[in-house]
Amino acid sequence: MVTSDDVHRTALSLPGAEERDHSGKPSFRVGNKVFAVIQPDGVSLVLKTTKEDRHAYTTMAPDIYAMPDSFASMAYMVVRMDRIDPSECREMIVQAWRLVSPKRAVAAYDRGSI
Repeated sequence: MVTSDDVHRTALSLPGAEERDHSGKPSFRVGNKVFAVIQPDGVSLVLKTTKEDRHAYTTMAPDIYAMPDSFASMAYMVVRMDRIDPSECREMIVQAWRLVSPKRAVAAYDRGSI
C-alpha cells in the first residue's frame, strides 16, 4: 500500500518539484504544471499521463486505474494508492513528472547529475 507520505517523499525528491494547494488538496508541480494531486479520500492519487497510457491502464486494471471525473478531457488518471504496488506507483509519479518537466531537467535526471 502506498501512503500520502510516500507520494510526498517521491514527488518532492524530483528536480524542480514543489507542493502547492489545489482546491484544498496537495498538488505537486513543476512551475505551474501539475503532475500529481492527492485526493481527500486518502486512497486516490490523480496523475498526469498521456491519453493513450490512460486508456491502456484503465482498460488493463480498472480496479487500480480510473478516468477522473473532473479531468476527463485532459490527460490525467486516478490511481488507487491502496491497490498499487509501491514501486509501480513511484515509477508512475516519475513518469508524470517527466511529462511536465523541461527536457533539460529530465535529461539531467536520467544522467544522474541532479
